Amino acid sequence: PAQCLLEIESQIGTIKQELMGVLPSIVALVAPLLFSLSAASAQDTLENYIREYPNQEQVRMMQRWLETNEPGTFQFTGLVDPTDDTVITPQATVNYGYNWFSLSEGPAIIRTPQYERFFSVSIFDMKHNVPGVIVNPEVPILLYRPGQTLPEGDFNRVMLETDQGLAFTRMVVVDNLDEVMALSHEIVMEGGIGDMGRDVQRFSPEVEAAALKLIEAAVPLVDTDKVFGTVSGDTGEIHLAAGVFQGQLGTPSHVVRYGLLAVNEDGEPFNGEDTYVLTVPAGIVKPEGYFSVTLYGTDNKLLIPNEAGRYDRTSYTSEPNADGTTTVTLSPSGEGLNGIPTGKPFYGILRSYMPLPGADTTVKVETK
Repeated sequence: PAQCLLEIESQIGTIKQELMGVLPSIVALVAPLLFSLSAASAQDTLENYIREYPNQEQVRMMQRWLETNEPGTFQFTGLVDPTDDTVITPQATVNYGYNWFSLSEGPAIIRTPQYERFFSVSIFDMKHNVPGVIVNPEVPILLYRPGQTLPEGDFNRVMLETDQGLAFTRMVVVDNLDEVMALSHEIVMEGGIGDMGRDVQRFSPEVEAAALKLIEAAVPLVDTDKVFGTVSGDTGEIHLAAGVFQGQLGTPSHVVRYGLLAVNEDGEPFNGEDTYVLTVPAGIVKPEGYFSVTLYGTDNKLLIPNEAGRYDRTSYTSEPNADGTTTVTLSPSGEGLNGIPTGKPFYGILRSYMPLPGADTTVKVETK
């Protein structure tokens, strides 16, 4: 172990201090990869790959989106289903809106409608910082870069660290898809049509493979409340990389808290044959918020196809218990109180939108 730590210190550099908090469980996994790496160039290192990983993933998503869409325009998903692989671990009963934009030619303004249920606009830069999350915005959102001349008026002001970025909207759907889609057409951007080019650093296959193993191994060990931040330096680089790996376009914890649900009460991974009963605690969100439990296949991190077309349970679609807790049943058929079908190895994500500060979001798991 001591020799392995020395090797990690030489390969990881400044990330070592952060790794120490999650390292004991992953040393055995990554050590063979670390020792197999040949002498690398000054830039071709694990440290640099982990630092660059969020930018790589943002650019990959942006380039794919630009194949069929124009910069500075919004594209809406409607209800996401298992065929939608735009992002991994998507929320099911939400209409997502995507708008990749550039501020290289000046500021941009987002104008939005009013909606009585949860509606948020998240602004991402290419480093996966989230400098602004506006919930149910009441005034337009102004996006700008340092030094730019800004228009006068009443705005939610959001400054980005990169020219390119993503405006990402979430509008919860509760048996009202037609209303939500009509409102979506009122979400528009003025500007945002500058230079969409963004550099991406390349790495050797050996460094990439080793770094991805390290990031993947860190996923269940990092603090989910610390994986996403608003500006560079808010969160550690291994935390941010692990957060992006598990669920790109995640939101800082003051707006959404995430809980990974992956094992039963004995620590065994969820399978598609057994039935599990979850108990979501009461009082974990503010009155204007809500929670959701969504399931994903471990093979692709996407929603699990099923005949019922049911992929999640939320505060809006679940019957709570008398004590305020909520039972959610995970079974192959989807039967059971507030059931969700499984049918193959899976994991779940608990999302608490507008979380109550200090609330214990621990979910009790029992195998039936």
